[in-house]
Amino acid sequence: MGAGFHGNFGNTKGTKSMILIKNKSDVEYNEGKMENYLLNNKHPEGKSKAKFLKDVLGYKSGDGKILHDNLVKAILNKKSVKVENTSYGIKKTYKMKLVGKNNKKITSNVVCIFQKDSGKTKYRIIRVYPDKR
Repeated sequence: MGAGFHGNFGNTKGTKSMILIKNKSDVEYNEGKMENYLLNNKHPEGKSKAKFLKDVLGYKSGDGKILHDNLVKAILNKKSVKVENTSYGIKKTYKMKLVGKNNKKITSNVVCIFQKDSGKTKYRIIRVYPDKR
C-alpha cells in the first residue's frame, strides 16, 4: 500500500459516501494498527481507545484479529456518516452498534482509510472510539 493518496474516487462528497465496502477481503488486517495502537494501553495516542475497547467491550491485547473481524462485519455494506479527503486517502467514519467480545453492544465510530493502489481499492481500519451522543 502506498503512503500517499491515490485518487480516482470521484469528485463529489455524495459519490464518495456511497462507495460501500462489500467484501471482507477488501479490508486489510493490520496487526500493527490493531495490537500496537488500538489495543495498546501504553500507546501515547491509542491508550484511551485501548481502555474503551477493554473496559467496555472486553477486547484486550492479543485480540486484534477478533476485533478486526468484528469491526469489518459491522461496516460491510454500510454507508459512512462522514467523508474526508486526506493525504493518505479518503477517510470515512461509520457510526454503528459495535458488539464486544463480551457481547455488550455500544454505539461506536469506526474510521477507515481507503486507497487505490494498482487499480485495486483497499481499506484499512485506523480508529475506533465510542459515540459521544
